Amino acid sequence: MALAARLGFDTLMERSAALHSAMERCTLCPRACMARRTQGETGFCGCTSDLEVASCCIHRGEEPVLCGEIGVGNVFLAHCNLRCVFCQNHRISQTARRFPMSPSLLAREMLSFQDAGCPTVGFVSPVQHLPGIVESIALAVRDGFDTPIIYNSNGYDSVETLRLLDGVFDIYLPDFKYAGEQEAQELSEVSGYPESALAALREMFRQAGPLEPDEDGVARRGVMVRHLVLPNDLARTAEVLAAVAGVSVSIPVSLMAQYYPMHRAVDHPLLSRVLREAEYDRALAALEEAGLTAGFTQDPREAPAAWLPDFDRGNPFSDG
Repeated sequence: MALAARLGFDTLMERSAALHSAMERCTLCPRACMARRTQGETGFCGCTSDLEVASCCIHRGEEPVLCGEIGVGNVFLAHCNLRCVFCQNHRISQTARRFPMSPSLLAREMLSFQDAGCPTVGFVSPVQHLPGIVESIALAVRDGFDTPIIYNSNGYDSVETLRLLDGVFDIYLPDFKYAGEQEAQELSEVSGYPESALAALREMFRQAGPLEPDEDGVARRGVMVRHLVLPNDLARTAEVLAAVAGVSVSIPVSLMAQYYPMHRAVDHPLLSRVLREAEYDRALAALEEAGLTAGFTQDPREAPAAWLPDFDRGNPFSDG
């Protein structure tokens, strides 16, 4: 049984209410911008208290351990608490594509993913919409939802907020974007990212432990970290991987070579090109040196544009 189904409707609604209270002067993420979102103010993320979704689709391009044969039923939330200059999802995170959605309608989307046979259901960039998401999960559980749920975040998560999610999400899938404070500030307009991401990862691992696949090789619970290797080592990849290993060498890392200059990165002198094969080879060596033997890698020789979403389509991914 998935964790949320074990927790039950009443407890999930209590968690949603607690998260809603944190939004009154918003402290949902480490930025703690204190916006009165329940009174219509927008936080740094651009959100009021309204639940806004950019896309709901089955995505077969996630890591195989998450997809199975059907794919992940992904809910892409609108807005973001970062401002990454290279964001491949900038159409939904920083600009205009978003649709209001009630928790009851989102619950029906979750149930439709379950009916389609998706082995997991994922929430992408969820932190700014957690009160509505957890209410949606409660409503879906009430109506028979019992599928593992993925918390797919940028890693800039509050430990206090994560503690309210204990027993709600089965799988944590955070990014760990940067090891350097200066790079995080310059490229994502965020202070304290490395320490916040590390503290969040420790809490996620405390809750969920190492990734646990079932007999079909599909994850049912656990933590996996994603790291996008950047040109000119702007992410300080070796330091990121060492930090992950410091939490546990059992954590799988999805080491991504798919960087492609998007959004404002096309004008950035150090980010306006794709990743070089030698840069990714150095990242692979750092992965081995850190003792992180589980996880996934990509071939940097493949065209990175093939991995990019197009949110003008009903399904943003060419894989269907």
